[in-house]
Amino acid sequence: MKEILKRLEIIKSCIAIEDEESLYPQVHRLYSLKIDEKVEKILKLIEETNFQEVISLIDQYLGQFSSLVVHEDKEIQGLKLELKVLEKELLTLSCKIEEYHNKINDFNSRYHKEVGVLIEEILILREEYFEFLYKKDGKKYEYQYFEAKKDFENFHEEIKKFKLDDPYELTKLEKTELKRLYRKASRLCHPDIIEEAKKEKAEEIFKELNSAYQQNNLKKVSRILNNLLNGESFSCESDTLFDKNILKNKIELAREKIKLAKTEIEIIKKDETFRLINKIENLDEYIYEMKEELKEEKENLVAKMRQYSTTI
Repeated sequence: MKEILKRLEIIKSCIAIEDEESLYPQVHRLYSLKIDEKVEKILKLIEETNFQEVISLIDQYLGQFSSLVVHEDKEIQGLKLELKVLEKELLTLSCKIEEYHNKINDFNSRYHKEVGVLIEEILILREEYFEFLYKKDGKKYEYQYFEAKKDFENFHEEIKKFKLDDPYELTKLEKTELKRLYRKASRLCHPDIIEEAKKEKAEEIFKELNSAYQQNNLKKVSRILNNLLNGESFSCESDTLFDKNILKNKIELAREKIKLAKTEIEIIKKDETFRLINKIENLDEYIYEMKEELKEEKENLVAKMRQYSTTI
């Protein structure tokens, strides 16, 4: 009964501050508890977006059990709020990290998809060119030949990482929607903030969500969000913990995770590809210019190969 009363209080607060996103997970959680007809009526009104009577009905219901409502001491209330604030910060940072990785992956995938064939042709020509020179004058061109050979091998290893035949190519508008839905779903299942009892299940869903996001699978991300809103719901640790020592430990852990997340973001920002992406004003123009440069490089290598083949 205590959990039902506390969740009703949370719902009342959510309505008062118009926090719709935090409201519905509480509704779903209440349905998983043993509730009576009065509570069920309150939840039905919320589902019908009929909020006019909800707060007064909650007040009436809480009034019946006033002797059961346990008022937390000031320290616990402060610790719970502190943990909630840190949970939100951690979520924001985690989403940013995933967005940055996705941004880099998208760029690399498109780059290799559009200019990969040219790069491969150039690497093959370079290897053949230096192989010819190596065989003709071994010591002088040994380093260049083995480097060209290694570059070709590395290119094939690198290209395996990217989704070159990605069936989920999105428009800018769809990309924006994907990001919005991903952030919303992350808040509902991120394992770093979910109560311990359901952390494992939340982690499974979160992995599935991240995989769909990385693949630009807008439909799947939307479906996962819909399931989280209308199916099994999770509660944040800040909503379920009431022990001072546990709260303090969770706060310390959250601060450490935030510190690590900030460090990871700084590392990503220094990444060569990420810095390049942020400098590019028009990606279509950049890709076109790269193609032209690579075509020129290929033509030069072909010309050199022809020149040396005639001297044999």
